[in-house]
Amino acid sequence: MLLLTAVLLTAPASRAADTAAASRVVEKHGLKVRVEGASDEVWKSLRSIVDLQLSLVDDKVATPPLADDLAFFIRKEYLQMGYPAAGVTWDVEGAAAVLIVNEGSAETIGETQFEGTGAATPEEMREYLLRPTKERRGSLGKRPPLVVSEIEAGASLVQRLLQSRGYLAAEVSPPVFLREAGKPTGIALKIREGPRSTFGDVLIQGDLPRDAASAREDAAALAGKAFSEVRVEEIRSKVEAKCQASGHFAATVSAAAHPTVAGGEVPVTLTVNMGPVYRVVRVEAAADLSLGAQRVVNAGFHPAEGEIWSTANLELMQRRVMDTGVFSQLEAEPVTLSEREASLVLRLSGKEAPRRTLGIYGGFETLKGPILGVEWRHVNIWNTGDTMRIKAGWEAGGPEGSLRWINPAIFNSPYTSDTELSAQTVSLYDYTHNAMKLRTALSRQWNRQLAAGVHAYVSTDTASSDALTSEELGPDQYNMMAFGGTVGWDQRDSPLLPHKGFIASMAIEAGMADISYFRTDLRFSWYQPLGGNFRIAANLQASAITVPEGVNNLPIDARLFNGGATTVRSFAERELGTLSANGTPLGGTLMHAASVELSYEVIENLEVALFADTGSLSQDDDNLFALPEDLRSAVGLGLRYALPVGPLRVDYGYNPSRRSGEAAGALHVTFGFAF
Repeated sequence: MLLLTAVLLTAPASRAADTAAASRVVEKHGLKVRVEGASDEVWKSLRSIVDLQLSLVDDKVATPPLADDLAFFIRKEYLQMGYPAAGVTWDVEGAAAVLIVNEGSAETIGETQFEGTGAATPEEMREYLLRPTKERRGSLGKRPPLVVSEIEAGASLVQRLLQSRGYLAAEVSPPVFLREAGKPTGIALKIREGPRSTFGDVLIQGDLPRDAASAREDAAALAGKAFSEVRVEEIRSKVEAKCQASGHFAATVSAAAHPTVAGGEVPVTLTVNMGPVYRVVRVEAAADLSLGAQRVVNAGFHPAEGEIWSTANLELMQRRVMDTGVFSQLEAEPVTLSEREASLVLRLSGKEAPRRTLGIYGGFETLKGPILGVEWRHVNIWNTGDTMRIKAGWEAGGPEGSLRWINPAIFNSPYTSDTELSAQTVSLYDYTHNAMKLRTALSRQWNRQLAAGVHAYVSTDTASSDALTSEELGPDQYNMMAFGGTVGWDQRDSPLLPHKGFIASMAIEAGMADISYFRTDLRFSWYQPLGGNFRIAANLQASAITVPEGVNNLPIDARLFNGGATTVRSFAERELGTLSANGTPLGGTLMHAASVELSYEVIENLEVALFADTGSLSQDDDNLFALPEDLRSAVGLGLRYALPVGPLRVDYGYNPSRRSGEAAGALHVTFGFAF
């Protein structure tokens, strides 16, 4: 789905600055301040300084201390704007404070010169040198002001950069400012590198828990790399965190390293004291939380009681509770109850989210067309921790509406129930489908990898078409009842932007009432980073639906389809397979698809990808493990831009075995990875 977001960019109109000095008067709750000599170019910033200082005092008339403070802060502002010679004097005339400004000339930063090192590029060192100015301003812009104190702070950052690369004795002399009339001020730094230190053997003494065994490999991998105390602390804290995450809550790790002024290899020894394995004996919700919020956190964290302390499991439970929408902030603090018994109490506190929200959504999807709607949500309704959602909108060529009730802790357990009553009219291609459905599901995230659920639904449906035959359309009036379940194992490093790992899932569903069927879906996706900025991914998926009376007795919307942004990308959505005379996809009972994709990150967050897909769709076979026949293919090129909700994806798939009446390929614009 492509979400359409309008971003309005505005830019201030530019004009020649009027630098003429003027006399300006500021009055605030009886206080009067006159500023002489400030140019129009800087007055806006100075005015905000004067307003702020006047708002902080209770004086009714100007006093010498007030005037002196104003002069101090105004000069400070001048220095930050790049006026190193600016001076401000003050006086008190009657009830008014008078500030007289001598601006001097503004200085901007010109070229930077670095002499005496090859440990970092000039571009890297300039970035560190100007970092304090950039952080204060938000960006450097085309003409960053020269602030001497910030450049001096930046020079120390350059020194720390070199030290982080193993030059522990590196020294950076005070910056030299190269001033030339009418030009930006250049900056020169002289650097003495000194000898370089590298890691020697990095040894871990003591036992490690099984879940932390990879720490030895992490430590050994440092050998030969640039030595720094920061890296020593990073590996020390990493090993300690792994031990604590595996249940040894009080584990400590100490580090010993002895670099010399002569440089060379520095051996490092990490000593591990794991201590006992801790267990969580009790979960306590903060008393100031509402009853519904307490119910949600108690149920969400209940699986931790009596179990060995695990940071990974804690993060999973915390994410599950946050997903309910009851909290905007949630903190879980482990507190030692007894060191002798190695026991912990998990104290939970947080900030509850607004209970009622109203949202408007919109977008466009290749198959469904324009999408627009409004959703009203009430979390922690009636102080139960449950959520009610009411939605009304337009999708797939027709109106839709739903009432949904989510219980994130049914019977005060870690299970979530989700019940929805919906009504929808869908107008696609040459047919219209109307449905009213009641669906309920029960699910649980068992651990970070394993999730499972069951569901059931009943519906009453009608379908109509002036262009399709009765065999092509399937039943035109029917009732449905179905039961099913899903299970998934997710080893990806991220569900939104995966780069490493795999996900495997299986779903089954059995239908009865007017339509009998049995459906099975399998999927396996794999992701692996390669050298540099390359990544490879692959996907296999298959679906089969068994209908005793054959595909023509299955409603058209319940059939399987192939082609589109997540299957074979040389075809438009659903259009691989048998079509009616007017081009309506008629679906089938067996679908296979396989994809492989090689991507390269050109710049941060932007990838270019080469992909190849293949797949088939059958109306005659319903054996999930049957060898696919009449395979169709795609080869193509795509772009992915990473966003917080997943990548914005643009793919074009070319059809290398184009048949009569088929397009040469298809363009897909959507959110999320293809698999």
